Amino acid sequence: MTFQPKRPSGAGYPATRPSTAPAGTPSARPANIREAAAEAHALGGGAVARPSATAARNAGKKTILLVDPDASLRARLRALLELHYDVIEAKDGMEAVEMTSSIQAPAMIVCDTVMPRVDGFTLAKILRNNPVMRRVPIMFVSAQHSPQHVTQALVIGVSQFLPKTTPVAQIVDKIRKIVL
Repeated sequence: MTFQPKRPSGAGYPATRPSTAPAGTPSARPANIREAAAEAHALGGGAVARPSATAARNAGKKTILLVDPDASLRARLRALLELHYDVIEAKDGMEAVEMTSSIQAPAMIVCDTVMPRVDGFTLAKILRNNPVMRRVPIMFVSAQHSPQHVTQALVIGVSQFLPKTTPVAQIVDKIRKIVL
């Protein structure tokens, strides 16, 4: 059963109630961090890291993980980041959790806060409890940019929180300053 709450314009992600899907299939949205981590572990074989087209040329370069349901934003960021970094992508927090169990720690994670299945805040909490990913800087780029969201992100340990209206070139500049 699903319902469509009113969302800020442009968000467009349907919220769902807990799934009654059979075991071994992804639920609509885990209720807490433990459920998200357990589901990611159970689905672990399904994660596919999508390396950028220039990954072979960037051998030895640091890796940036982009996590955002907006393929257009990921593509624009990737286009500028590939000049300096290897770039891998995930379309939501669950896919990112799955990937982080099978890749070396990236130099930085850039993600949205509003995503299906596992949101950015939950992803950050999961990563902060993972010994391999604990020290990886996380940057939120989100349409939800209220003081409460920024405070919540800082408490979790997010390094930077930018509004989605920030020009892509500025986002990349901030990434480059954090990832030296």
